[in-house]
Amino acid sequence: MRKNKLSTIIAITLATSIVAPLYAAEETKKEKSILEVIQITATKRSESIQTVPISVSALSGGQLDALGLSDTTEITQQIPGFQVNAFSPQLTIFNLRGISQNSFLDNLEGPIAVYQDESYISSMNAISGQMFDIERIEVLRGPQGTLFGRNATGGLVHYISAGAHDDYTNGYIELGLGSFNRQILEGAIGGELADNVRGRFAFRHETADGYIEADTSIPTVDPRAIGGADGYGMRATVEVDFSDTLTGTFIAKYAKDDDVPTGGYAFENCPLDADGFCAVDTHGRAIVTGGVASGDVHKHQNDTRGFLNRETQNYTAKFVKDFDDVELVSITNYMSMDKTYLEDGDAFPDPIVVLSQDADISQFSQELRLSGINGALKWQVGAFYMDFELDGKTTTLGAPNIDLSFALADAGVISKPVVGDDNPFDGFSSRPFVESVENSSIFGQIDYSLTEQTTLTAGLRYSKDEKEITWRAFFTSDDQSDPVLYGATANTGVAEAGLLNFFTEDTIDYSDYAARLSLAHQFNEDVMGFVSWNRGIKGGNWTLSSGVSPDRFVHDPEILNSYEAGFKASITDSTRLNATVFYYDYDDYQTFVSVPPGQTSPNPQVGNSDAKSAGAEFELVSSVTDNLDVMFGLSIINSKVEAVEAGGVPILDAEFPSAPAISGNYLARHYTEIGEANFVIQFDGAFYGEQFLEVTNGPGTKQHGYNISNLSFSYDTESWSISLKSKNIFDVVYKAYTLDLGVLGATSYYAPGRTFLATVTYNF
Repeated sequence: MRKNKLSTIIAITLATSIVAPLYAAEETKKEKSILEVIQITATKRSESIQTVPISVSALSGGQLDALGLSDTTEITQQIPGFQVNAFSPQLTIFNLRGISQNSFLDNLEGPIAVYQDESYISSMNAISGQMFDIERIEVLRGPQGTLFGRNATGGLVHYISAGAHDDYTNGYIELGLGSFNRQILEGAIGGELADNVRGRFAFRHETADGYIEADTSIPTVDPRAIGGADGYGMRATVEVDFSDTLTGTFIAKYAKDDDVPTGGYAFENCPLDADGFCAVDTHGRAIVTGGVASGDVHKHQNDTRGFLNRETQNYTAKFVKDFDDVELVSITNYMSMDKTYLEDGDAFPDPIVVLSQDADISQFSQELRLSGINGALKWQVGAFYMDFELDGKTTTLGAPNIDLSFALADAGVISKPVVGDDNPFDGFSSRPFVESVENSSIFGQIDYSLTEQTTLTAGLRYSKDEKEITWRAFFTSDDQSDPVLYGATANTGVAEAGLLNFFTEDTIDYSDYAARLSLAHQFNEDVMGFVSWNRGIKGGNWTLSSGVSPDRFVHDPEILNSYEAGFKASITDSTRLNATVFYYDYDDYQTFVSVPPGQTSPNPQVGNSDAKSAGAEFELVSSVTDNLDVMFGLSIINSKVEAVEAGGVPILDAEFPSAPAISGNYLARHYTEIGEANFVIQFDGAFYGEQFLEVTNGPGTKQHGYNISNLSFSYDTESWSISLKSKNIFDVVYKAYTLDLGVLGATSYYAPGRTFLATVTYNF
């Protein structure tokens, strides 16, 4: 099947490479200067990044190409205060200024809103993927609910694809080979299709073996390496000028991942108690002693063959109509995703923890907005509607059901598990559910010029969520002929004998407002400053976990009041410096713990706690000479979550997850002209201070400070580019994800070590 897919894409590529030059009216090449002032749409208008009174970072398509970024999650390395947590491609947990949602349950949404081509992506399952033929990426820090709506409490990430703007034929073809048998084929072609009709088609195919190898000394271990890739994506765009005042843009996307190996956890060594479990502290957090049980963080002992199969379709229709001084925009989007996932959730060659998640998602959204300019006033108003449906199921086998096993045993339903058996916790828990979300909102924002230099911005959005869920939960063990049906809801009490409701239907009706008020002043043509207040909102949800108690089944909405001040300065024609300071005040910040209060083993749950944080970001970009560009970013964060309720005593004054006190990014790019060509050397990377990867701040979730550096060489002509890139050149070992499982210890997923990639690109 892989060969058939690859052959099809190669055939398309060859046809493209033969036909395109025949019709090319002009040759193009990606711009790779890091100093370019990018036009962004952070305010849903095209504006210079240097004039928008928001803390925002942006990378152009040329910069992404120069950095060698080809996955949607890789952008975090060159954005101050931005990180990603991921244990597989199936779920992406973005973290901005320490704000994230670390739960891996499919029904939850993150507080960092993600948009693709102006359309909201509601599921964290549909974020990761291959990134190709991108015009730019915008990362907006702080609440963005006024214009972008729900779940933008911590910020927003917007991926904007290369459009079909050009009426001449252009494009590129790229081939890549790299470490772990990585093979890449990517390309795009665009141009005029007919009078007033333009099109563009882009695709990418990538395969790679995994970097976490199997421990073949153990006969029961699955021999596949983990952490590879096998997938492809394609996108078709058509732009039509229906008249001088009406334009339509139509985008169709398709992506598929096939049998991508998953799992690959390493068990953090721990001292054992008398029952053979990991020792825990008074908060129920696993104690670790250093090192991993396998002896190698890049070696797995999976006895269960894990995989990810995922298929995503996305369709967008955008219409722009000009009425003299007023513009009407309509954006219609439909997205569907079908995912089947299985992983060996422990780090041993025994069926201790096996997790599977199936999700069938469909989402429809419609946005309408009017905008205009009347003298000193810029205004826009709009309405948004979204209908989201999720048909899912989570299944766990083994130890995650320890507490439920004992509860059912005490009730006389099953025999009590015996420690020392080959598989004492043989419970099988299946939790199918159907969730629907309907959101309606109206919004408006004005920018009023008080003087030629000073602008007041005020925005307001009213948002209403109507959520419904139907949840069933089954439990069985080896000595049961029939499964036990159990469940929980905030609207009912606990049934007798430790067994909960058989069936759950619940609703959440939630409405609130997001708001923005800011004042920007242009001190001169090179320096502007701003102060702002933003109110961000994120609704509550359900925790669909096997051992959830009724009082924790539903977690409350969170509200964030953000206060910011910053400046953006062009110090010289070749140097820019942007800086922002912020203070966050959270009501009912949503906390994720894998071991909830009163329990000793994993039952992932989300709770609430007030929280506060303060910090700053700095970004410096400079062309030091005609041949040398540099970029430097710095993030400072100090956070405090008042009380995190976990397995034992509540944890007071915990830090946000993935929120090091200091972190930053750097880049130096040197150009040498060789005739009409350029030889480019680039050194870039990021550094992170000590941090915890979970809000419980458990010892096993600590990641010590580290630095990742990358090095690349490229030879660029007008039409050709040949490059060699090495990521993590110093082969630094660090965690990409950690889960504290209480008495079951802490398991971590480690990021790749040093890798190489060589590419050849032809631009036409």
